[in-house]
Amino acid sequence: MKGVNKAILLGYVWKDPTIRSTKNGNKIAQVDMVTESGYGEYKKSDWHKVIFYGKQADVVDSYVTKGTNLYVEGSIDYRKYTGKDGIEKYTTDIKGFMLQMINSPDAYKEVEASAQEFKKEASPEMKEEVKEIADQVKDTADDIPF
Repeated sequence: MKGVNKAILLGYVWKDPTIRSTKNGNKIAQVDMVTESGYGEYKKSDWHKVIFYGKQADVVDSYVTKGTNLYVEGSIDYRKYTGKDGIEKYTTDIKGFMLQMINSPDAYKEVEASAQEFKKEASPEMKEEVKEIADQVKDTADDIPF
């Protein structure tokens, strides 16, 4: 049986991302995020290290900075490595597959533009069509056996 390894984070970047490159020139971006849960005296913060590769790393390099609000999807990655001191160490990262900047200026413009569409008054034809559909639903509601 296959399992599921999926992590979803919505939080803030608490320091500027670290960008590295492989020998082949591919970018690797490390984003340090903080998420909060609970409230009042039960409020707590969790700190996460998210690693992005390829095109997502390019996006991070170009647009993500300290304070950016990010939505991230990825998988949990447990690794063991030997430190410079010769001691084996363990780390837990999130391998990021998808990211979306919540507070980016472009995202705000898209939301603002789409909100204008919803503020428009419905045409008389649309209002009549909605009334007809509502009447049909009301007529069939009495036929439901429960």
